[in-house]
Amino acid sequence: MGKAPLSVLIHTYNEECNIANCLESVKWADDIVVVDMYSTDKTIELARQYTDRIFFFENMGYADPARQFALEKALNEWVLIVDADELVPGALRERIIDIIHGDKADVVYIPHKNYFFGKLIEGGGWGPFQDMHPRLFKKKHMRIGDCVHDFFQIDNTARIVKLADRRESFIHFAIIDVEQLIAKQNAYTTIEAKNIIEGKKRFIPLWSILLRKGLAVFFQRYILQKGYKDGVNGLYISFTRSFFYYLSLYIKARLMLEGGSSDVKSSVKEKYAAIARFVLSQYANNADGADSSDVESRLTQ
Repeated sequence: MGKAPLSVLIHTYNEECNIANCLESVKWADDIVVVDMYSTDKTIELARQYTDRIFFFENMGYADPARQFALEKALNEWVLIVDADELVPGALRERIIDIIHGDKADVVYIPHKNYFFGKLIEGGGWGPFQDMHPRLFKKKHMRIGDCVHDFFQIDNTARIVKLADRRESFIHFAIIDVEQLIAKQNAYTTIEAKNIIEGKKRFIPLWSILLRKGLAVFFQRYILQKGYKDGVNGLYISFTRSFFYYLSLYIKARLMLEGGSSDVKSSVKEKYAAIARFVLSQYANNADGADSSDVESRLTQ
């Protein structure tokens, strides 16, 4: 059987642990495009064993711009977007081929079997039919936004199909440990905060963060989407994706707006340096008798 007329798009950054398995699961497609964000490990060396269609794109900390760049490189009408930490199982491959040859849709939403901390997650917004994205589509019906989590922009003329068989899900090795989860949340909230000060997204007040984004999202994920079924993992995932995520975003955006720059570290370091200079100036000025209340007021400004 010949290869399917399908462009598979994969973005990568330091994915040497995943990329070979990912590419092995899509080698039945006749066009594999890898867009690498300047990996420093063996990702490219491994990818070259499967495709010579390898391109490079600036590492912006999130996937969406690289995905749009990859989309522009696709040779086929039909496109499948796969993350480097995902696998395409046999049942999903057969369904994709059937859809392509039968012209049964223009855009197809595919479920995910997400693994967190080594376990398959069934709820909390990460269950197979809770986490569905339009990853298979005809190129002319899709555009990918340039903001973090802007995701996919579908042409309003597209025929849309949503797969309803768990066997036809991506296998997604989402999170290995707490350190990786926190690192991802930290990166995404920093990018979203920068989007806010650049005017790409709206600043949300604290009360809305706590009620609409914190409490409401936690209730949705943990109760309505049955995150409780995943035990302590479900509780932790629901909490970090609600209160922790949005409060971190609020604090970062507020600090950036107050400092007038997205480089919060530099502005805070400058403030600390100014405090240090003031404290040490007391020694230079032989200020043993300095008014302690004046010193305290300067330090709390």
